Amino acid sequence: MPMRDTWYLKIATNGVRGALDRYAMIGERRQLRELSEAQLTDIGLTRHQALGEARRPFWQGQRCR
Repeated sequence: MPMRDTWYLKIATNGVRGALDRYAMIGERRQLRELSEAQLTDIGLTRHQALGEARRPFWQGQRCR
């Protein structure tokens, strides 16, 4: 396949990767909301900070890789 015909594959791949990242972020924020006080202390967060992060919309933020 010539190089000029593969541009759409990069766009599609990036779109799918972005959608999967956002979906994972929603799950991570749900788990953050459900952590106990002891678990939050272990990771250095207060309940207020954890709930603030958990309430953010999925389009805000980026996952660490």
